[in-house]
Amino acid sequence: MVSKGLEMAETDTPSNPTGDNTQKAALPPPDWLKTWRRRFHGQRWGFVAFRTAYFSDDNGDERWNKFREEFERIVQLPFARDIAHAQERGLLLPDDFEEARAKFVVQWVDDRGIATGPISADSLRAKYAAMRPSLDAALSWEIFLCASPEAVKSFEEEAANTDETSKFWRPRAPFMLAVVAHGDSGLEEDHEEAAWFKPVFKVAAEVLVESLVAVLDMGTSIPRITRLVRRATELDPGLKHGPLEETRELDEMWWSMHLSPTRMRNRMRITRGIIVDE
Repeated sequence: MVSKGLEMAETDTPSNPTGDNTQKAALPPPDWLKTWRRRFHGQRWGFVAFRTAYFSDDNGDERWNKFREEFERIVQLPFARDIAHAQERGLLLPDDFEEARAKFVVQWVDDRGIATGPISADSLRAKYAAMRPSLDAALSWEIFLCASPEAVKSFEEEAANTDETSKFWRPRAPFMLAVVAHGDSGLEEDHEEAAWFKPVFKVAAEVLVESLVAVLDMGTSIPRITRLVRRATELDPGLKHGPLEETRELDEMWWSMHLSPTRMRNRMRITRGIIVDE
């Protein structure tokens, strides 16, 4: 017996509401849709996000509302790209595309009490740990999000330049802080991957649906996910980045586990014996 999720994964022929004999082809299911079908069909999926940006100025509420509006638009850019791609090619969307899209949520924790005391990554981890038993499976990842003051500012400065045609690996883009649910890698100090572990890092908002969900769903270890990105210190300002020689090759923001175009070019130059001077 084939489960409903697997059956849809194998047959992506949409219904033909016109009733004629011409059957349009369907857009091949994007990776995010395959993940939802396989693991979370019919369920909500997404992330938990904490608000730590509370502004004292008169237009603080207006700034936050504008951020939320732009956040929703940018996080859903993968859906917009898939729809545009289908329209350009004259394809229909898979039958369950809109259902999966509607099931994607970001569950916000907006508690001004957070701002009354010191805000740290560990204080947010404690709140997240208390929530996890009651969360839907596809919201209870090993990473949660944080809308910090710097994250909100990145939307204010870069959202206008971000749409479905924007290229990945841009030096500046709207981001969220990604906070690992456990602040320790669990590895021995001398383990090779221990140095790869970054408990907090910046993630481009437009890749949450496509890239971050995918690597978390595959069970990729956190050190491997964060190997090529710098540690973000906003939630723990007492922490400092490592020496320049340790961080110069790390990306400021996480886009995926793939090498950035710049990193690939530099590697090619090095293999050809060309010294790269940054």
